[in-house]
Amino acid sequence: MNLIFDHLSAALVGATVMMMLLMLQMRLTGMSIEQTSTYMVKNQASNLATWLEEDLLQIGENMDLTKTIPFTNPVDSAGVTTTFSFFRDSLDTSVIPPDTFRIETRYELKKMGSRITGGDTLDVYRIARSFRVDGGPWKASGGSAPALGFFKIEMLNGDAVPVADPVAAATADPKAIRNTRVRFFMVTPFETATTAIRRVYYGSTLLIPN
Repeated sequence: MNLIFDHLSAALVGATVMMMLLMLQMRLTGMSIEQTSTYMVKNQASNLATWLEEDLLQIGENMDLTKTIPFTNPVDSAGVTTTFSFFRDSLDTSVIPPDTFRIETRYELKKMGSRITGGDTLDVYRIARSFRVDGGPWKASGGSAPALGFFKIEMLNGDAVPVADPVAAATADPKAIRNTRVRFFMVTPFETATTAIRRVYYGSTLLIPN
């Protein structure tokens, strides 16, 4: 009888240890998933922010803004940016007089499906980037990861206040638009019940160089 109880006790201890090890393994796996997911979305947001800033800081570069409006209205009736085009001139100083090429860059927001984040279902999008030279054909030129939950570009006046119709304002006064503001957030590609970071937000106001 004592031998039977000894075996039962050993089995219970063994099962308890196995359960503890299994729970620890599950927790470590969950932590690894969280870390990987957080790293991915932070890296994606950082990459997007970098090339957005590089692009938007070139709006109107080398252009006479008294003759040409270097952007389209970025905000639609729903208050977000679904498409936005802007211009700059590239100078070829290898010839005399210098030659000029008009470069137009376009962002298009494309729906890529939906994700469940924090218990809510959220539509996610990606930015498709393209460009063309002197009104030629559009050429795809990269874009963002399909993880955007919100994206908005606004044109601001000298006091950093959004202008409702920036094209009309710039037509009336070429100096009416002085800044560009871009905001977005990205959601993690996957999450667990204990995920702490589900979204990464970004916002920046950039001075138009001219």
